[in-house]
Amino acid sequence: MIRYLLPAVDIDMGGLPVKQALPTQKVQQVDPYLLLHHAHVYPIKDAPAKHQGVGPHPHRGFSPVTFVVQGAVHHRDSFGHDQVAQKGEVQWMHAGAGIVHSERPTDEMIASGEPQEIIQLWINSPAAKKMTPPTYRHH
Repeated sequence: MIRYLLPAVDIDMGGLPVKQALPTQKVQQVDPYLLLHHAHVYPIKDAPAKHQGVGPHPHRGFSPVTFVVQGAVHHRDSFGHDQVAQKGEVQWMHAGAGIVHSERPTDEMIASGEPQEIIQLWINSPAAKKMTPPTYRHH
């Protein structure tokens, strides 16, 4: 049963406008979900991919799951994964004991000006899985 409908809040993630449904001031988390973002952004035509999107950053102990609604997401990480997920595809990264990754638009998206729309959900790992080796899956 749905008890409350809480609007997402607009946040700035280093220049990227994002709607954040979790956490908010009223709801910190809904176990096991830690964070829920919805982003709809346009690439900057005259800026290289390495200066767009979300640059290298660390995670540990949870799984960011990215659903690509429109465009594509280029994922790279410290374990050598280098993968592009297209519209309708999903990236599931279990951060485990620790991983550094980036998520950026593709060069093709930048050239065409095609927007990128994603939904990202962070899922907390059970205590026994928090320090396992990181994994990455593309579906």
